[in-house]
Amino acid sequence: MNDFEATKAILDWSAIFMRLSMNDFLRFSRSTGLSWMQMAVLMHLHYKGPTEVMACGELLQLSPAGASQMIERLVQQGLAQRSEAPDDRRVRLVHLTDAGRQLVDESIEAQQRWLKPLLATLTEEQRAAATETLRLLTAQATRLETT
Repeated sequence: MNDFEATKAILDWSAIFMRLSMNDFLRFSRSTGLSWMQMAVLMHLHYKGPTEVMACGELLQLSPAGASQMIERLVQQGLAQRSEAPDDRRVRLVHLTDAGRQLVDESIEAQQRWLKPLLATLTEEQRAAATETLRLLTAQATRLETT
């Protein structure tokens, strides 16, 4: 297999993966009444932990005022809370609440719903081969991400 074929196979997989996952993610977001940007902040907090309000704005390319307003709406909905940073009282951190964590867990479950029927179509050997290959690609991509 040459580089072109390998690149095409990876891009084809990533495209269908993103379409199916994002479709379910957006459908779930709409069902909650939250925008995809609000859900993105909640997902970021889930994976990265407490984050400065300004970092949330940078993540979504919002102005400081826009980021503060979005965070305020999440706080009012009981999905996030703000607190002072322990080492600098001027810095405000955003945390998930229990309700926010539950919502994110439900979102992740919705995003992954399509995987179960997909895996059911594979033999045990195919699942093992796919798992090994995806773990290798993830490890290599993680190395690129940290350099």
